Amino acid sequence: MVFLAEVQFQKDEDLYFRFFSELSLFLYRHSIRYDDWVGVIIFGSRNLEPSNLNIHRSLLLGGQVHRIYLDELGDVEEQSLGLGLMLLTVKEGTEAIDTARFLLTQAQQESQTAIIDLVTTIIIYKFTNLSREEIVSMLGLDLVEPRAIREAKEEGLEEGLEQGRTQGLEQGRTQEALSLVMRLLNRRLGEVSPQCGSQIQGLSLSQIEALGEDLLDFTTVADLQIWLQSHL
Repeated sequence: MVFLAEVQFQKDEDLYFRFFSELSLFLYRHSIRYDDWVGVIIFGSRNLEPSNLNIHRSLLLGGQVHRIYLDELGDVEEQSLGLGLMLLTVKEGTEAIDTARFLLTQAQQESQTAIIDLVTTIIIYKFTNLSREEIVSMLGLDLVEPRAIREAKEEGLEEGLEQGRTQGLEQGRTQEALSLVMRLLNRRLGEVSPQCGSQIQGLSLSQIEALGEDLLDFTTVADLQIWLQSHL
């Protein structure tokens, strides 16, 4: 069975055309190996779903496609850690902090180091104006320094943020956003090639932030290469 997942945090009227086209092409190429499929599409909110559902209604209502709207899931306390992480990405301000604290408590109880790292990474990205010490204090971290913060420290992001306060905040934000985007790309697509890495290094802060949103739709390295070609 093929399990195909899509996470959507921005409006894309062509989403279902692309989703089902990619699914059909994959099944065509692997027809001997697979004879069934299930699709899961996760939206930040219901208003991000394509407006016209008529063309794909039989597929969407057929039982093989499950659509999830994060803003309708209810309290994070009622969700698994995995879904809780997804909910954290759409939280803002104090709500994001409270959600992060809850997830960290659960992750510590279950010794889920990877979850701790991901929660910390998301918060670092959301609160780029805060220092490492401020983030640690805000989240109430009393454990071994999370990898996300340790990496930021090792990569000089902390220094970049401090310099940003005195020499221009944008430089620090750019370095932090760049590091986070590279980590997300490596996790989603595998290790990014030196050529693509060099091109990403040359992006402006606004372009890096745009890439951070768009990479959620990437499924292959080719998607990244096409994006870079259109933005350089």
